[in-house]
Amino acid sequence: MNESAPNLGVSFFSDRLYYAINNPLEDAVLTEIGSFNFNFNIANAIRTQHPDQYPHIQDTVERLVKEYSIGSVHALTIPSDECWTALPKVVYDNADEREDHLSILMKGVSREEIEPTWHAVSKSQRKFLCIRRASIMEGYSHLSKKVGTTDFSSDFEIAAQWSAFHKPGGSFMMIGCHKNVISITSFMLGQFRAATYIKYDQPEDLPYHWLQQSAHSKWLKGLHEHTYLFGKNCHEIQRVLSHFWDKSSEVSTLNTLNQMGVMAEETTYGFDLAEAFPAILLSLG
Repeated sequence: MNESAPNLGVSFFSDRLYYAINNPLEDAVLTEIGSFNFNFNIANAIRTQHPDQYPHIQDTVERLVKEYSIGSVHALTIPSDECWTALPKVVYDNADEREDHLSILMKGVSREEIEPTWHAVSKSQRKFLCIRRASIMEGYSHLSKKVGTTDFSSDFEIAAQWSAFHKPGGSFMMIGCHKNVISITSFMLGQFRAATYIKYDQPEDLPYHWLQQSAHSKWLKGLHEHTYLFGKNCHEIQRVLSHFWDKSSEVSTLNTLNQMGVMAEETTYGFDLAEAFPAILLSLG
């Protein structure tokens, strides 16, 4: 990888692809932020590598790679395409235990199709497991043939990158708002504490799901000095859920460059920057 070449960050929300390109010579400076509209659900097209739709996404990414001499591509994945769970560290330490738990969690899925990644959490006796299907990740890997391999980040990894970049300190919760699914990630004293996601049909269903989830995940009721939202329809998600959050928490939707702590030639855009936030953060490398 050419370290002097810019990074391309991409994220998808419904039928829009958002992209951002960094200036590799200046920290937190972007040369381009933009979006493309498609007349189909982009995540579904990538998931299935739809023969008619997927090539249009590839062509768009390849044009950006060529036009800006991109060195690396970083893409946001969709929570509902993954399995997240926390397990005792003793499971991670024992290879047989790891495989047994994978087979239970992904019953009926061949081992070759399972791509697990393990992450440290603030409680040293626990490990956080993210499982992806290889067939779905293949769609992300082939977004650009010129660059080679695309790096992937889940919503909880976006929160980790935000913690490292913005350094909010204390504790914070990050809410990722996608179509029919939200992700929730908690950080405490700069360390990843926990993450989960909730699927829903209508925003009005979310309070019920939140209460149900928080009965088992007590950290959802925890104290958070800051609550950050990004993604699609953040205002609607905040409206139905804010009374479940720490009342003293400072709630912010990450929809301006100033809030994100980055600079670009343009400061206003014809789309919601909260949806472009993951692409912007990913482009910073």
